[in-house]
Amino acid sequence: MSVIDLKRVLAAVAAAGAVAAGAAAAHADAAFYQGKQGRLFTMGSPGGGYDTYTRTVSAFLEKRIGAKLIPTNEPAAGGMIAMNRTVNATPDGLTLLLTGGEGLVTAQLYGLSGVNYDVRKQIFLARVSGEDKVALVGPQSPYKSVADMRKLDRQALWAGSGKADNNSDFSAIICYALGIKCKIIVGYKGTGDMNMAIQRAEVDGRVISDESAALYGPSSGMRVLTILARKRSEKFPDVPTIFEAAKLAPDAERLLDWRANIASLGRVILTTPGTPRERVDYLRAALAEVLRDPAFIAEMNKVNLAAGYLSADDVQASVEKAMTTLDAKGLAEMKDIALNRYYN
Repeated sequence: MSVIDLKRVLAAVAAAGAVAAGAAAAHADAAFYQGKQGRLFTMGSPGGGYDTYTRTVSAFLEKRIGAKLIPTNEPAAGGMIAMNRTVNATPDGLTLLLTGGEGLVTAQLYGLSGVNYDVRKQIFLARVSGEDKVALVGPQSPYKSVADMRKLDRQALWAGSGKADNNSDFSAIICYALGIKCKIIVGYKGTGDMNMAIQRAEVDGRVISDESAALYGPSSGMRVLTILARKRSEKFPDVPTIFEAAKLAPDAERLLDWRANIASLGRVILTTPGTPRERVDYLRAALAEVLRDPAFIAEMNKVNLAAGYLSADDVQASVEKAMTTLDAKGLAEMKDIALNRYYN
């Protein structure tokens, strides 16, 4: 046998050994989950969108991995309690969290209290669904277009639950990007409260996900003014993006792109840091199968929710981009825009 032939045989043996080892590891991780009980935490309240995603994902994932997953709601503190429970759990792959990737990133960037994690070091498993943000206005608002917001000599009034509720800061960026007079009124207790304020014309509108806007906007006379992303929303294909609707300065475009990337993280699933890599890989493969399953997608469509799987690597890349796009000076200015300028 020639030297070249011998090298080929040795390479084939090594490859076969690697495949066998990988198969053995996958079998071991599959065996680990059989008959076990774990938890799938969520930041959402019972009956809400996060809760629905969590219960549907857990039902499908249970069948795939053979473990019982108990859906557990921890909505307080903007999801920080659910996050802390997951981060501090035993790193065995039996504690999962379905939460807003957007909130994880902005909470850390804005320096909010209760953040005791580094989002770049989290173990992401998948994105369940993505979302674009839209600007929604009420039937009595004089704003019919983005051009109206720049043209009419009045203050635009936006509703929010808090300065860092993942929508109010986007309202602030709109005001900054368009160079318009604005006031963001916070303290509303959730979507229903804000919708009533919009209907009563206490405020003009709010920033919200396109998914939520499609659920209740048209039926109440509210309308989507613009899409806060580069591409038009599949749910509102006739509504222009803010980049189409207005000529923007380069720094304004940069902030809008940065914030839209964060919003696109949508709902993500992660597990406890320190979980064995082989178990993480097993969960990632299982979720990739579940979240792309036509039956799962159909189940989401039944309740007017969308499935939008993204791999853990893609989620991590978006997180890295979000955390590194702005330098220290740019981030300080962004925090001032998001948390200070439009609340008086």
